[in-house]
Formats: sequence, C-alpha cells, structure tokens
Amino acid sequence: MSASPHQDLLIQGVTAITLGDPVVREDATIVVRDGRIEAVHDAVHDTSEAPPASEFATVIDGRGKLATPGLINAHTHLAMVLMRGYADDLPLMRWLEEEIWPLEAELTADDVYWGSLHACAELIRSGTTCMADMYFHMDQVARAVDESGLRGVLAYGMIAPHGGQKAEDEIALTRDFLSAYHDTADGRVRAAVAPHAPYTCDPTVWERAVELALEHGTLVHTHLAETRAEVESARENWGQTPVERVADLGAFEAPVLAAHCVHLEDADVDILAEHDAHIAHNPTSNLKLASGFAPVQAQLDRGINVAVATDGASSNNNLDLLEEIRLASYCQKAILEDATALPALEALRLGTERGARALKWDGIGTLTSGQTADIVLWDMDRPHWTPNYDPISNLVYSAQSADVATVIVDGRVIMKDREILTFDETEARARVQAYQETHRRR
Repeated sequence: MSASPHQDLLIQGVTAITLGDPVVREDATIVVRDGRIEAVHDAVHDTSEAPPASEFATVIDGRGKLATPGLINAHTHLAMVLMRGYADDLPLMRWLEEEIWPLEAELTADDVYWGSLHACAELIRSGTTCMADMYFHMDQVARAVDESGLRGVLAYGMIAPHGGQKAEDEIALTRDFLSAYHDTADGRVRAAVAPHAPYTCDPTVWERAVELALEHGTLVHTHLAETRAEVESARENWGQTPVERVADLGAFEAPVLAAHCVHLEDADVDILAEHDAHIAHNPTSNLKLASGFAPVQAQLDRGINVAVATDGASSNNNLDLLEEIRLASYCQKAILEDATALPALEALRLGTERGARALKWDGIGTLTSGQTADIVLWDMDRPHWTPNYDPISNLVYSAQSADVATVIVDGRVIMKDREILTFDETEARARVQAYQETHRRR
C-alpha cells in the first residue's frame, strides 16, 4: 500500500479546533495546498470566501466531523507494543531489570520493525501524527515511521553505566543514526540524542551526547526523576538530585526533552525553568508503575513547557494520547483539589502545540494558515458527543480514540474513513501475534 499522493485538498463544513484565533470555527472550510494549510474559512469570522471545490483533487465532506491538529506523543518506545501485558503490576526497577530488559536483549531488528509498524497503526487510529521515540534498532523504527506516513523525532537509547568500550559503542551507534536518518523521509523523520537516564549513562556518554546534539542541531531526549527511589539513589551516589546531576554534566547546554519529572525539588524546577527544558508528562505510565503524580500545573505556572506522552505500551498499556490528555487534566484537578486546574483547552495544548515545542518542530500543532497540514477528523455522530455544547470539552472529556475517522499528515491522507492507506496493518498485527506465540510467559 502507499499513501495518497501529495495533493491539494479541501475539507468542507467541518467544526475545527484551530488553537488559533478564533480557537473554534464552526461550519469551516480548510484549504490545503502543497502540504500546508493555506487558510481556514468560516462565514462568521471571514469576509473572504473559500475557493471552489472544483479547484481541488480531493474534497472531504466534514459535516458531522471535528478537525483538530494531529496529536503529538512526546515520549514513547514504539516497539514495546511487543511486550504489552507481558509483565504487569510490578514496580519500575523490578519490572525493568527482571522482566523487560532480559526480553529486550533478545529482540531482533525484524522484531523491532514489525512492533514499530504495528504501533504506528495504533497511533494513526488514535489521532497521533507525530511522536518522539527512543529505542534501539532505530533504523527499523525509522523504516516503519517512514512507511506509515507519520512523522517522528527518533533516538537510539544509549545505556552505558560504566563507560569504557560500551560507552564508545553507544556513542558510535548514535552518531551513525544521526548521520543516516536526520531529516529524512521527506522531512518527516528527524533524529535526536538519547542518553537513557542519569543512572544508566556515565559522564562520558552525557558529555558526548550533548556535543552530538549541538553538532546536529537537535535535542537531548532522556528519562529524568521518574521515581522517588531514583531521586534517593541519586542523593546517595552523587549527593545531588537527578536534575542537578545532568545539569552538572552540561546536559542543558542543548535543548532537553525530559520524560516524567515526577519528583522534583524546588531547585530542580528552577534549573528546568532557567534552561528552557521541556517535560514529557506520562500520566498513565506514572500511575500504573506507582511512580507518583507529576506536578504539571506547578510546572506550567513556572513557565516550563510540558507536553504529554504515553510512554511505551508495556507500561501503559496503549498508545492512546487522548487518554493521556484527559488523565493529565484529571490528575492535576485531583492532587490540587481544584476543579479549575488544567482545564480542557490547556490539556489539549499539551498534546498538540506544546508537544510541537517540546520536539522543536515548527509548523505543526495548530490548524492555522501556513502550518503543515497534519489534521485529524473525529466522527461526532456518536452518542457520547451529544449534546455538544463545547467541542473542546467533548473532545477532551467525552471522545474516544475510536472516533478518529480520517488522518492527514503533511497534506497526505494516510487513513480515510478508518482505513489505513499506507501499509498492511493486518500483516503487522499478525507478525506481532506471532512474536507473542514464541515469547509466552511460562
């Protein structure tokens, strides 16, 4: 299969959450030319008329649909769909050390390719058009993302706690991946640098990672301050918090995307704010692994950019970003005992324009003139959408990922009327099922 060709298209009669001015347009027309949004028209806010449908190769009837920017998953491990449900209900380090890492050590490049492609189907079907992925066999992840038609910031996850030759090998793999895959797939694939965490990478890895990120103009993607035990261990080993540790190693000389940031002290928040670091908030993973509740509202109030993410499907156990947007809002309301905390619109921004900022990806995250045409159409002809006083509220608090009908990336239709056009998802699913049959728990 192949994606619809890059062509001009028109979406008519749609309700659009633009995240621009105005935020919502009713009975709107979205004009896409050469992969970009030329304009979003509606009769109330525009004196100019939309161009006639006859000018466009593709015309989409948007009546009964809601158009939003494509959702942006700021931290995941795509191929970990292979381990969905494999080792649940365990604390983080036992889960990693006793279950996940031994299984990952046996993964082949072919496993990672099919797992990643299967994950891309899940992303598309739940309205995600862009992700930040950290894993290994990253050439196969890039292959899957390219074939799917999605976009992503991809990074090889370096693990070398004791330095030496292992550190040199990890750095070499990262350098090779950057050279081969940064800004490929017609610009839809970018590469980043990913020292896995302060406790899994020695100082040499961190210092070289920053050098590579600066050399290639990309970001450093890492896990940071995920659990209370991680912070306590850092205090014991280095006399510092994890944030202070990586700051001393020079990490913030480059743009940093830090996943989790659940357990932060005031000084940590100061460091992150001072260096314009970005946080990828993973509410489901944090809840399921009992890592705690990240103080997202407080981080936002300090001016830190926070995006939202799923983490991997082995600790989530799905890649449904809408679920994360909703949980992000609910968790802040609950921990602050404040129903006004992280309201629907601001929660949606975590999964769209704030995600774009976190990934350093200009031109996505809103449906406004000049932006790249990454558009999701949601079917509102469902019981849980009625009544529809506020489409933003209904999207964040009522919608289901199964409501996604059509997905457009870079102006190309990659899913139409719930049919993925870019690859055979049935084969990908069968390959992942076959993997499970050979890795059943005894």
